[in-house]
Amino acid sequence: MLDPILDVLFPQGACCICRKTGRYGSRQPWCRECLDTMLDLQQSGSNCEKCGKYLVPGTTMCSDCRSKPPRFDIARAVGPYEDPYRISTKVLKFMGKKYVALQMGQMMADKIKSEPRFGQIDMIVPVPISKNSLQVRGFNQTELLGRKISKELGVKMECGVLVRTKDTPHQTELSKEERERNLACVFQVTDAAKVEGKNILLVDDVYTTGATSKECTRALLDAGAGRVCVITWATGRGF
Repeated sequence: MLDPILDVLFPQGACCICRKTGRYGSRQPWCRECLDTMLDLQQSGSNCEKCGKYLVPGTTMCSDCRSKPPRFDIARAVGPYEDPYRISTKVLKFMGKKYVALQMGQMMADKIKSEPRFGQIDMIVPVPISKNSLQVRGFNQTELLGRKISKELGVKMECGVLVRTKDTPHQTELSKEERERNLACVFQVTDAAKVEGKNILLVDDVYTTGATSKECTRALLDAGAGRVCVITWATGRGF
């Protein structure tokens, strides 16, 4: 990851979201206007008390969680998966601008600190990506986010405890049901003794249908984890 010290030597010349010119870097990857939009979107609806999806005001739980409650204790995101959250995700994942992960991870850590329901966290586990994605991208964005969260919370991150056992088709164009089938039994815990009885924070970049978070949670709980909570950069909207 780009060290903050390098921001002084090699500053970014434009906002990573709207491309407004200026001096930017890991501590300030986007402009004030884009940040204000992010902060406004955080207040654009109530959150499902279970998965954190954005709902119309007055609603307390989304239809998915009402019909089939996830096994994780709580999931929360910094904001809804809309611009500029969506753009910043793509800048990190597909443009390789790893320096933005520092501020994204900082805001994710702040979200955790603001929500008492996360409780005690014993271990941070990033969602593993497929071997194909890792070869193409060269890094796992959830590990970059988790590294910053780990530093801010003072909790160790374990990268190898949860692995992806096979590559699967990309989730983007799949329906909710197809995504769940696509990820069935894809994740596996490598050392059950490491997670036994532990309160685990699962880190991912985006929560949409929740298929990835739910399947990772299943693997961790089945291996003996005490509880699982989920933090993401962005989440979808529910009803």
